[in-house]
Amino acid sequence: MPASLLRTKLYIPPVPEEIISRPRLIERLNTAVKGKLTLVSAPAGFGKTTLLSDWAHRMLPPRPQAPARIAWLSLDKDDNDPDRFWNYVIGALQTVGKELGRVSSEMLNSKSRPPLKSIVSTLINEIAESPFAVALVLDDYHTIETPTIHETLAFLIDHMPRQIHLVIAGRADPPLPLARLRVRGQITELRSPDLRFTLEETRAFLNESKGLSLSNESLAVLEGRTEGWIASLQMAAVSLQGRRDAPDFIRTFSGTHHYIMDYLVEEVLDRQEPPVRQFLLETSILDRLSGPLCDAVTGGSNSQEMLERLLHANLFLIPLDEERIWFRYHQLFADLLRNQLRRVSPELFLILHRRACDWFEKEGLTTEAVHHALAAKDLSHAADLIERVAIPIIIEGRYSSLRRWLSLLPEDIIATRPWLLVSLASVRLTSGKFDSVEQLLNSAGTLMTEPHAASRTPAERDALRHYITAVRAMLACVRGDVPRIIELGTDALAHLPPDQSTARCLIFFDLGVAHWLKGDMDRALSYFNEAIALGTASRNFFIALVAMGYAADIQIMYGRLDEAIRISERAITLSTEWGAGFPLPAASYAHMSLAKALYHRNRLNEAMREGLRGIEFSTEGSETTVDLMALPVLALLSRLEGKTGPIGEALERARRIAFASQNPFIVALAEAWLARLALFKGDLAQASHWADSCGIDLQEVPDACREAAYLTLVRVRLARRQTQGLSEALEPLRQRAQSEGRIGSLIEILALESLALHAEGHFGEALVKIEEALSLAEPQGFVRVFMDEGAPMQNLLTGARSKGLHPYTETLLKACPTFPPSPPTAGLSRREIEVLRLIAAGASNREIAERLFLSIGTVKKHTDNIYAKLGAHKRTLAISRAREMGLM
Repeated sequence: MPASLLRTKLYIPPVPEEIISRPRLIERLNTAVKGKLTLVSAPAGFGKTTLLSDWAHRMLPPRPQAPARIAWLSLDKDDNDPDRFWNYVIGALQTVGKELGRVSSEMLNSKSRPPLKSIVSTLINEIAESPFAVALVLDDYHTIETPTIHETLAFLIDHMPRQIHLVIAGRADPPLPLARLRVRGQITELRSPDLRFTLEETRAFLNESKGLSLSNESLAVLEGRTEGWIASLQMAAVSLQGRRDAPDFIRTFSGTHHYIMDYLVEEVLDRQEPPVRQFLLETSILDRLSGPLCDAVTGGSNSQEMLERLLHANLFLIPLDEERIWFRYHQLFADLLRNQLRRVSPELFLILHRRACDWFEKEGLTTEAVHHALAAKDLSHAADLIERVAIPIIIEGRYSSLRRWLSLLPEDIIATRPWLLVSLASVRLTSGKFDSVEQLLNSAGTLMTEPHAASRTPAERDALRHYITAVRAMLACVRGDVPRIIELGTDALAHLPPDQSTARCLIFFDLGVAHWLKGDMDRALSYFNEAIALGTASRNFFIALVAMGYAADIQIMYGRLDEAIRISERAITLSTEWGAGFPLPAASYAHMSLAKALYHRNRLNEAMREGLRGIEFSTEGSETTVDLMALPVLALLSRLEGKTGPIGEALERARRIAFASQNPFIVALAEAWLARLALFKGDLAQASHWADSCGIDLQEVPDACREAAYLTLVRVRLARRQTQGLSEALEPLRQRAQSEGRIGSLIEILALESLALHAEGHFGEALVKIEEALSLAEPQGFVRVFMDEGAPMQNLLTGARSKGLHPYTETLLKACPTFPPSPPTAGLSRREIEVLRLIAAGASNREIAERLFLSIGTVKKHTDNIYAKLGAHKRTLAISRAREMGLM
């Protein structure tokens, strides 16, 4: 169990001394252990935790024949990080068996952890080997909002071994497959009607536990008015202590739950000593409480003593650590106190938030300071704070907080602050919302020329101007405007002083992208290395990490898979170090480049793991650059996924961002890779549609960056058996790759050239080319570049082996069971082929209908399908396409 876990979250809460025994519910919980899931779902204050803790304590040793051992986890909103959540789940399980989850814990906390589903799968296997049954209680699950956690927990439930039963308690139904569990009879549900106190339980609680001696009539009235809501009964008991007018109090007690709670809180507060009452109200604005923080907010000096007093008085205060330094109020009580404070003293409510902001600001906790400044409606100060931390947040690639803060500021405040305008431009650029970026940058630049800008130092004005240039160059990167990038970047580097590390780092990266887009990989790699070095030295983490991803991708082009893997793994390690144990979102592209290198080596499970990890980080950071440039590896990995899952969804997101970028190169790249994916899936019609409209001339040799689209067209021509002149067209492309030292590209070109020669009937020349490709591929272990070409490549390699050519053929052919089949020529059904052959014979629709005993309408439907699958719009073209594919 990691030492950083707060062990108090794993303790079964103590049972209150005045607990009311509820055997009807305890028995239902005992019976439920036979199923998969128990759901205890009800609003706040219905006694969910108390019931479960009572049941759990009854299950503890030395009780004989207990149906399961109890593992407990008390959740809160800080557990929304998937790694933290699963660390705590495993930690809870290890309280009942030290070895339970040991392997999955090691996987979860490794430097390059696998996807969560792999870890949960391992955990499931470990639980399945347990010699005892476990009931895992997840209390306050409503605080969990992260989709990844819901998805992985649903996976656990779907594959749950018989040794474990899950109990989930919360204020709302979790987004889990509850309907399916209901149909299968695998869930027990306890809801508000089940948890409400009955009249007998109300009597036992108020009269026996609290000693109130209320009449049956008063009990019935109070039970009816509260509808058995336990929290309101608890507060009523506090208010009724020492009252002589209990019947009158109860008789005038009315309203819905919210009104009852408001009334009771007033009664509770009014019965406290004034200093206690004031302290409760004034500190209710805090999510977490400590002595020094409360002193700053209330203006007092004895807050630590007051917190201890509240704790001992059972006034809804919960310790957050074993040292009792930090506390929080029960959420329900805190909500009510805040509502009361807003109602009785709205001015004080704002003042208190401002004091909290000042304390957090002095402590260097700017994120918390921004939260309180916004709550205090001190939007000007909030804007000051956001300006102060915006660039560091951007440097780390953590855009979610910045995006939320900026959304809470009025446009007129943002419009007067150049750093906020530039920050908003950066946020929109990384979110794929490109249209307003230039306007925001222009507005920021204009502000710096106005008279009031004189209040800013020359250094600050220069820094802003240079940063605007860097973001403008980044926008040009997304748009694919290479001359503009080079113009902006070259000018910026000529004028940027050495201390402007953020802007210089961005410019180096932008220039790297520019030369990457030009296909000049040597210069691109040089600029990316500059960005990596400067970013690492100056802690510009975002740029350094993404540049490392690009550098690794270029190494793959050069055929250096070892180096690509080394760079990617180094980026992933640095990401965790720089993120203080929590990997930064900018690590996404390193995971993607690692996935691509592993894919080339046919290490498919590892490639999928890294791809899924990259998607996870990309989603967290909304990294548009990553989404766009990861599109090729997403297309490759989506073949392995089967039905659409996270990879397919990420591919669709990347496709949308690509088309929104208005970058002709990015759009063309996306279309080419989607066409290649269509070929992989056997959809020659879609691939043919792209090939007929892409505008690529095979007689024009593309640069390295546009090579992928060119080679996709070659593959479509091979699939359509349009091979005349294909090998000749590939020759100058091969020569260019060879002259530029791009061995990875050269292997792929040679593989396709050998297939083209084979298809043209030049078997001897094909063997020469394939042997050359094999010689280059073996040292770095390239595999998929051959396997992805399917059965034609398998046949060619078999022929090469029979001729005693390169020994690497044996390695590749051993993977034959995993060679993908050749793409189906068009995906035509048997009936559609029959119709097609009659069309080729010149039969009319009526004649086809009579021959095949079909209606004319059915024949027309078959004909439309044939046209769509062959990418044709009339009979003659369909017949021509069919003959090209060998169907006729």
